[in-house]
Amino acid sequence: MGATARPAVRPRINVIGDIAADYYLVLPPRRHRDEKRTATRSLQAPGGTGANAAVTAASLGSEARLYSVVGTDQLGTWLVAAVAAREVDTSAIRVVPGTSTRATIVIDAGRRQVIVDRGVADCLDELDPGQVAAADITYVTGSGAAVARFAQAGASRPLVAGVEAGMADDRELASALKNVDLLVTNSAGWAKLARGAARAVTAVETAGRRGAVIHAPSHPDHRVAGIDIDAVDATGAGDCFAGALCHYLASGLDLPAACRFAVAAAGLSTQALGAQAALPTDAQVRAASRLRRA
Repeated sequence: MGATARPAVRPRINVIGDIAADYYLVLPPRRHRDEKRTATRSLQAPGGTGANAAVTAASLGSEARLYSVVGTDQLGTWLVAAVAAREVDTSAIRVVPGTSTRATIVIDAGRRQVIVDRGVADCLDELDPGQVAAADITYVTGSGAAVARFAQAGASRPLVAGVEAGMADDRELASALKNVDLLVTNSAGWAKLARGAARAVTAVETAGRRGAVIHAPSHPDHRVAGIDIDAVDATGAGDCFAGALCHYLASGLDLPAACRFAVAAAGLSTQALGAQAALPTDAQVRAASRLRRA
C-alpha cells in the first residue's frame, strides 16, 4: 500500500457496509417554548456509511461494488436504484425481510443530531467473507461484528476497517483489529481505541475541519491539514474520506499522499445538504488539495 505508480486500469474497491435513507429536518431558530416546531426544509436522500464510501470511490473513478442489505419495502428498492445510478455495482446488495435502514438528521441552529433506525442493517453481519470478490482494496464498516468477521477471516486483503466510536467497545472487534491493514476512525473512536489493539495497526484518525492524523506503530504521528472551506452539511464526510482514501491507495499513492487527497474530498463533500450531494470528481479533489490549508 506504499507504492507510488498509478495503474493503467481503474481501481477495484469492495465496500461492505450499510445503505440508508437520510431524512433531513432543518429547524428555524427557537422563538418560543412550545414543543411543536415547523421545519423550514426537509429532504430525503440516499446515505449510509457503506453506500457513501462506495459512491465516493465511484465518483473518483474506481469500480466500486457495494455489499449491503435492504428491506423488502419500497425504500429498499429506491436506495438500490439511487446508488446504482451513481455507477456503483449493486449486484451484491441482498434484500431481506424487514424495513430498510433510516436515519433522521435534525439540523437545529447549526447543530446536527443523527437518529438511526437500523432496520435490517444487522443482517450485514451474516455476510460470508468467502463470497466477496477479489479487489484492490476491501473496505468494511457499519458493524463491529462485520469488521471482526472479515479481519479474523484473513481474506479480502488489503483490508481497510472503518470503526465508529459506538463500535469501539466491542471486545471481539478490539482483538481482531490487529489483523486489518489499515484502520480508519474519527477522534471519538480513536480516543477509545488508542490504548488497545489499535496501537498494533496503522490508523488514520479523521478530525473534521482540522484534517486527519496518521498513527503508525513506532512512528511519530503525521498530521494532514484540512482545507479551508465553508461547510453546509458534514453528514457523511467521514465516509467520503474513507472512500477517497481507498481509491487513492488503490491508485498507487502512499498513505500520506492518499490522506491529503481524502481530506480534500471530505471537505468538498460538505458543500451541500446530503451526504452524497456534493461528492467531488478526481479533478476537483486534485485542484482543492492545492488550496490554502485550514
